[in-house]
This record gives sequence, C-alpha cells and structure tokens, in this order.
Amino acid sequence: MYSTSMILSALPADDPRALNAVLDFQPGAMVWTWIAFLIGLIFMWKFVYGPITRALEERDQKVEDAIKAAEVARQQAEQQMAAAKAELEKAHADGRRLVEQATANAERQAAEAMRQADERAKAELQKARDAIAAEKRAAIQELRSEAVALTLAATSKLLQANVDSEQNRKLVSEFVGSAGGARS
Repeated sequence: MYSTSMILSALPADDPRALNAVLDFQPGAMVWTWIAFLIGLIFMWKFVYGPITRALEERDQKVEDAIKAAEVARQQAEQQMAAAKAELEKAHADGRRLVEQATANAERQAAEAMRQADERAKAELQKARDAIAAEKRAAIQELRSEAVALTLAATSKLLQANVDSEQNRKLVSEFVGSAGGARS
C-alpha cells in the first residue's frame, strides 16, 4: 500500500545506505514473497474467486432461464390469444347462424300462421255462404209454402163466391190486404 515514492520520501535524504536497503535484491525474500503470493492466490481462488465465479454463473444461468421462461410465456400467450380469437370468431359465427335460424323459423311460423288464418277465414266464409244459402233455401221454401197456402186460400174463396167482376175486385183487395197483414 506504500508506493516507492512514499518510501523514498520517508528515508533520510543524506543516507545512501537507506536507499540501497530498499533497492537491494535478496533472492530468499523473493522466494518467500512468491510462496506467500501463491498461497494467498490459492486461498483467494478457493474462498473468494470461486464463490464469486459460482455466484456470477448462477446469476447468468438464472437470467438465461428467465429469458427462456419469458419466451415460453410469450409463445403461450400468443397461442392463447390466437385460440381466444378463434373462439371469438366461432362464437360470432354461431351467433349469426342462430340469428339466421331464428329469423327463418319466425318467418316460417308467420307464413304458417298466415296460411292457417287464411284457411280459417276461407272456411268461415264458406260456412257463412253455406248458412246464407241454407237460409235462402229455407226462406224460398217458406215463401213457396206461403204462396201455396195463399193461393189455396184465394182459390177456395173464389170458388165459394159468385164469379162477378165487382166481387172479384173486392175479393182480390181483401186477399191482398190479408196477405199484407199475414207477412208482417
């Protein structure tokens, strides 16, 4: 931790031996320095650099694993997104199909209801026509029966009375009067 200039500045400037003592080469000291250095290096390698290197390698491995996991997660997210899009499209298609089916069913039911209503209306109209025709026939039959009865009544009155133009007029007037009264 001391630099050469610090050591030199601490030595007395007038003593040349002091400078030689610092710069003097001693082979035994150098060997022991190397031995201490190697022992220190082995100690540092085993207890300092080894754990630091392992920690850095573990950190690098964790980073690589995290990158791989992120990539896998991204791919899974993309797959899930694609699947969700496909499901959404399928749901839209199903919805459109259901709406089309419901519309077709409603139109078919409306057409069927209209056809049935038309058939019922035609049946009711035919029923009404048949009822009117039956009433008409009954009325005609009644009129015929009444006409026959009136004719018979008129004929019997004519046959009972003398045939005289004045009497015939009077008889027809009475007949018409009685026929008018019988109708109301």
